[in-house]
Amino acid sequence: MKPWKLLDSKYLVDAPWLKVAKETCELPNGKVIDDFYTLWQPDWVLILARTAEGKWVMTEQYRHGTGKIALEFPAGIIDKGETPEQAALRELQEECGFAGNGGGTKYIGTFPVNPDRHRGIFHVVFIDGVKKAGTTNFDSTEEIETRELSDEDLQKKMADGTFNHPLQMAGYLKWRLTRG
Repeated sequence: MKPWKLLDSKYLVDAPWLKVAKETCELPNGKVIDDFYTLWQPDWVLILARTAEGKWVMTEQYRHGTGKIALEFPAGIIDKGETPEQAALRELQEECGFAGNGGGTKYIGTFPVNPDRHRGIFHVVFIDGVKKAGTTNFDSTEEIETRELSDEDLQKKMADGTFNHPLQMAGYLKWRLTRG
């Protein structure tokens, strides 16, 4: 099996938070696809933050894509020059007012957002023993409420669809599979 050959790429949308490209690709069998569309968003970090009491730090915020309030793990864009771990600690403080404990941070991995058409990636970082420390510092477009859930309650919310972000569920599953 061989990768496709990129013959041409033209951005149809070129904004800081989203790029859409129309690409011309040649398949290994010689067939040419004139209109393959790809998406790009900045790399981001998913933060699996757990308190010393074993509760998950979660957020609730409005998500315009679904038009609903969503229960999620904290997450955010990785700033230029930041490692995923640095971004996780910064975003956790900004969104939830929680801080790491100075040594309980573990990098879980990097994952494609959607390998079919999306060039973005996300990183999963686990921070154990977080504590409430200071205040939040929301971006101008954010309104976030923080919740703390036991592992049992989180899994119930996954089962009943209250927590339904597939990428975040995949990050949590990867943590569960690798935590030994």
